[in-house]
Amino acid sequence: MQENDYLGLVCSRWCHWSELALQRIPRQPLAPGQVRIRVRHAGVGFALSLFVSGKYQRKPPLPFTPGTEAAGEIIEVAPDVTRLRPGQRVTAALDWGGFAEEVVTTADTVYPVPDTLDLAHAAALPVTCGTVWAALDWRAALRPGETMLVHGASGALGTAAVQIGRLMGARVIATASTEAKREAALRNGATHALPPDPETLAAAVKALCPAGGVDIVFDPVGGDLFDASLRCAAPGARLLSIGYASGRIPQVPANLLLVKNLTLIGFNYGYYIGWGLTDERRRFAPQVQEMVGRILNAVDKGELPPPVLQRFRLQDWYEAVETTMSRRAIGKVMLDL
Repeated sequence: MQENDYLGLVCSRWCHWSELALQRIPRQPLAPGQVRIRVRHAGVGFALSLFVSGKYQRKPPLPFTPGTEAAGEIIEVAPDVTRLRPGQRVTAALDWGGFAEEVVTTADTVYPVPDTLDLAHAAALPVTCGTVWAALDWRAALRPGETMLVHGASGALGTAAVQIGRLMGARVIATASTEAKREAALRNGATHALPPDPETLAAAVKALCPAGGVDIVFDPVGGDLFDASLRCAAPGARLLSIGYASGRIPQVPANLLLVKNLTLIGFNYGYYIGWGLTDERRRFAPQVQEMVGRILNAVDKGELPPPVLQRFRLQDWYEAVETTMSRRAIGKVMLDL
């Protein structure tokens, strides 16, 4: 072991996530516009399996360390970085590299953390809560008093959608696969929690909605639940297509959009933080930094509940990833380094 290397989880070739390995990594040089962070906590997301198998839209140069969200302290900043300083507590949205003791990343997507906010909670906020806040505010234009249907409400995105939707003034109906997960959704602020049964969901939702359905659907699941969501939507509703955890990308019957005046909104948060087909992070950095700052302050002040976490040591990364991939997680799976 050398003084200038550090421990991390490495993907040496496109593979199944179970084939990743912990190993020592040489310290990376710092380029203009970058900062070096001592990672304390890193979030585990469902997209990890796509990332390491080479099926995600962005392919890192091999070998690489996965992990797109982390929190810790800044060790070093490039000379041209003036917004951040060494020793500062930060959280970050990363291209990759979070599952290691150190990461080098662009300063554009690094965000100062309030002194009294737990870093483990902060690590779960910029990507997960950023996705939800931007989707509901920038794209769906959620208004207080509206009713929102949230699928996968016990997962990291779904939990954040329930909590942020409530903060924005929505009445939230959640779906989750088990009684324990539905109880968790109710504790997080959902008014009602239903089984995700595509055959019965529309009738159950409409029984709870005098207007004939919900105003907004937040859907990171896709598949049959998306099809059911079209029947759950009130006239004029907006449907946010966030992801396809079910494994099936739905096909939309356009006549239903027409007949019910529905708006289907695709939302890719990665577009705003440099993960798109072109890197637009510099363009959107002020807008995203302001939003993430609002989220961090809302949690710090108790206006938004802290993220629900399931925590694992880095050495227990296999169990952490398996918990995420098997959909057994309630809340956000977090690696503690």
